[in-house]
Amino acid sequence: MKATLEFDLPDDQAEFDAARLGRAALSALWQIDQHCRSLLKHGEPTDEEARLAKDIRAMIEPELMEA
Repeated sequence: MKATLEFDLPDDQAEFDAARLGRAALSALWQIDQHCRSLLKHGEPTDEEARLAKDIRAMIEPELMEA
């Protein structure tokens, strides 16, 4: 199966950029999630760092599940 996306540039530039950079954005989210996971599992975070890492993972998780 093949899919072709068409954009009317420059009017649809934002949509084009989002489609073109989607894989990179997903990869960046996954790397951030893994860094937070590693900090929580193997690091010695302060209470504030642990809370922040958990909050970040909670925000990222739904986005990764939809991908």
